Amino acid sequence: MEIPLELSDQAIQQIGTVMQAMAVRAFREAGERQQFNPYMTKTEAAKYLHVSPVTLAAFIRQGLRVTIVGNICRISRVSADQFMTAHQL
Repeated sequence: MEIPLELSDQAIQQIGTVMQAMAVRAFREAGERQQFNPYMTKTEAAKYLHVSPVTLAAFIRQGLRVTIVGNICRISRVSADQFMTAHQL
């Protein structure tokens, strides 16, 4: 079904500006996420997920998988992404 819609030049320009800003933000965030190692410390994982260390600890209690070797704890980017995807509403 097609709905005819006419927009003013100003409205089209505003939509273009918003879309460009959203694209720039998405590329910037994608670039920042690629800077993280495949296995992150808890501090790095909190930054990666944009949460506080306290919230990260809650995520771990809720099932975020961690890798522990000796006394070293790491969280994989894959596990962090899977945890977030599993908790989408």
